[in-house]
Amino acid sequence: MADITIIGGINIDIEGRPYNKLKYKDSNPGKISISYGGVGRNIAENAARMGEKVAMLSFIGNDQMGIGAKNHLAQIGVDVSGINTIESRTSAIYLSILDDDNDMALAISDMDVVKYILPEFLEKNIDLLSKAKVIAMDGNLEKETIKYVAEKFKNIPLFFDPVSTLKAVRAKDVIGKFTCIKPNIMEAEILSGIEIKDETDLKRAGSWFIEQGIEKLFITLNKDGVYYKDRNTEGFVSPGSVKIKSATGAGDSFSAAILTGMINDMCIEDIAKYGMAAAQITMESSRAVNQDICKEEIERRIKNV
Repeated sequence: MADITIIGGINIDIEGRPYNKLKYKDSNPGKISISYGGVGRNIAENAARMGEKVAMLSFIGNDQMGIGAKNHLAQIGVDVSGINTIESRTSAIYLSILDDDNDMALAISDMDVVKYILPEFLEKNIDLLSKAKVIAMDGNLEKETIKYVAEKFKNIPLFFDPVSTLKAVRAKDVIGKFTCIKPNIMEAEILSGIEIKDETDLKRAGSWFIEQGIEKLFITLNKDGVYYKDRNTEGFVSPGSVKIKSATGAGDSFSAAILTGMINDMCIEDIAKYGMAAAQITMESSRAVNQDICKEEIERRIKNV
């Protein structure tokens, strides 16, 4: 039985990167790649490559890429018994354009198939959920699904990755029921209602989340690293020097590292360092998940974080 059960999106990543400076409203010569993605799926693959026992609950369309994504997870040891196929839908697609610094300039996300992850679907997979050591959700889920999990499994540690500001609001009413969350600054502002302009604001928002009932908080700060806080500790971890090929997926590997830390009872500072090392490894690859990520490589990198 899996220690980590992840509920979230599986999609196909189509990524374009220009050879030169990105020009808007124009055709840019560059390279286009297609790979398996989705926040939930990426977290699942990363956690499995870190050596954890992982299961995933999701939907795919009845198409070659979706079926391939499911089979790929199975091949690396993820329990895919909770991944269902919708005959009348295509799998989710995430289309992103990088800038000349290899950071995301814009994206379009078609995640309609994820709307089928509803409470009645989760009820059919109650065994995978109730026996997990931690349950993780991404923000692509419907509001009613997030609320159902937060209330139904309050005796199991819960992790939430908001995904975007637009989707973060879906968890606002139950935010205090999560054990751990990992928003970026904009998502933290939406969830807390606190405008974050400087370190003082950041710490004030951090205190607000802890007061709501969050036990572990990680607010990612892009190139500046991460701010972490629990009831007894707070601090910052910087990313260090890394040659970035693509920033896509770095947050997902950080989330997987958090899950690893949660089930192994790591302290919050060590989890932050573990996550930052995992993100470094991811950014050195052009893929959303670096195939070389593993527990041993992360532990080797931690001393440089």
